[in-house]
Amino acid sequence: MSELVPVFQSSYLYEIELAKTKLASRDIPSHIKNEYVNNIAVFPISQNYFLLVNERDLEEALKILQETNDIEGDGNPL
Repeated sequence: MSELVPVFQSSYLYEIELAKTKLASRDIPSHIKNEYVNNIAVFPISQNYFLLVNERDLEEALKILQETNDIEGDGNPL
């Protein structure tokens, strides 16, 4: 069984969602960690979001995110 590993991080949820969409278009499932943190906080906090993929998909996911340089800002492939 593969573990989930981080492939991308950003303090902006929209960047994580763009990366998730790019991976989904290539049939790589992913999950967002910390997606709902600001929904339960009384005051919005600065939070890093992480995009997680199965360990077996890590190399391919990194290639996809690096070749599609559309994601700019503070987000970084890990």
